[in-house]
Formats: sequence, structure tokens, C-alpha cells
Amino acid sequence: MTDKAMRICDNKGFQLDLTNGITVSVQWGPGNYVDHDVRDADWDAPKKAIDGDDHWGSNTAECAAYLTDGDGLQWVAVPGFTGPIGDDDSDTFYDDVVGHLDVQGVLDFINLASQLKPGPSGDYRYDPKIQADERKVMNEFAIDEFFSGLVKFSGTNYKDN
Repeated sequence: MTDKAMRICDNKGFQLDLTNGITVSVQWGPGNYVDHDVRDADWDAPKKAIDGDDHWGSNTAECAAYLTDGDGLQWVAVPGFTGPIGDDDSDTFYDDVVGHLDVQGVLDFINLASQLKPGPSGDYRYDPKIQADERKVMNEFAIDEFFSGLVKFSGTNYKDN
């Protein structure tokens, strides 16, 4: 079944082969970057739940993207979610996986990954629309970070005003 475009993985997530040549992996289970009770569960907990006709779930999931037909596992940066860490854009420090995404975050990740197009070097980060979207997301994060720091001093939430 590994040749199918949609696959269940280890009873705790799924993979989707997108039409642009990227596969998205969404996982929520023991060892993943998810809710603590789910992350710390026994490794066979998802299978035991399914074997007992129960559902396995989490409020958060981790996502990653890679080339569907790559030679080995070749990660794809999804701007605003995964990719190089730092200003130099080097691969020295690289996040391949983004964790603790809620349902909307997972949908946003999949949507953004589905819009990626390779640039001249085959790197998906060169898509101008994606770069503009990344700047918008990063600006929103920066604003939230700035104002959340002010909350520590004022004792109020800036979004409540």
C-alpha cells in the first residue's frame, strides 16, 4: 500500500502525496511533537486503541514535507513552518518538522505545501507568493511576541483591549 497517494502511518497519522511532487506527513502519537499525554503514551497505544475499537486522537499534530520521488528523504521547507533556522539561510540548523499545530495549523501547512513550486535550483523556497506569505506570517508572529512580552509587565492581554 506504500504506492497509494494517501496512507495511514503507524496508526497515528497519515501522508498525502500532493500533485506538486511534495508529500506531507501529519502525525500525532507517542514520540511526536503533540499534546504531552499523547506524546508520552506507550509506543503501542495507538494500535491498542484501534484493536479495542477505540479512537486514537490528539488536539495537536506535527507536520513535515518532503519530495515524493526524492532520492532518499529530501525535506522541503514550508515557509513559516519549517526550514533553515536563522538569517543566513544555511542548512547548518534546519527544522524538518513543525509540532504542536492545531487543526487550523495543520490545514494551513497542507495548503501552503500544496502551493509550493520549485525555483531555478529546485528549491521550493523560491516561490515569490510563498515568500510574501512567509513575511506576513512572520510579521504576525513578531507582533504577537512583542505584545505578549508587554503582558508580563502590565498583567493584561493586549488582544483583550
